[in-house]
Amino acid sequence: MCLSTAYELGGDGTRKMLCEYVSVIKVVGDTITFTDLMGQELSVTGALESVDLVKNAIIISPFSISVSNAASGAGKKRYELIREIFNSCSGNQMRDVDVQEIETDDVDAYLAHMYQGEHFTSDKTVRGDGVVVFEIDASGLAQRVSFTEIS
Repeated sequence: MCLSTAYELGGDGTRKMLCEYVSVIKVVGDTITFTDLMGQELSVTGALESVDLVKNAIIISPFSISVSNAASGAGKKRYELIREIFNSCSGNQMRDVDVQEIETDDVDAYLAHMYQGEHFTSDKTVRGDGVVVFEIDASGLAQRVSFTEIS
């Protein structure tokens, strides 16, 4: 899988990041929809200028931008999200760790969206330093997801 970053091309040639970790690009007429690794979508009405798979960059000239379940907007907080997936194989105690920077106004809803379509249970703990930690069982796979607010 090749993950890219989508950029808006400004009139002066500068680039502004629109969406990171793009895994799916759908183009219908003048509407370009980017879906990131977490399933969040960003729709842009505009022209696709270039796709550079070597630099993992998608450049667009937008006419308008519409956000659906995307991490942007006033009032949302920025978090460092750390997702740990514990390895259940005997003899291998390593775990997979994914670190991302996200924006959301509701960590519970964000977590529910992450595991949409999966059977999962979670235990939520808010530590004294404000870090929100979820211990998760997703279809028998032990995971930990923590949200640390970034100031």
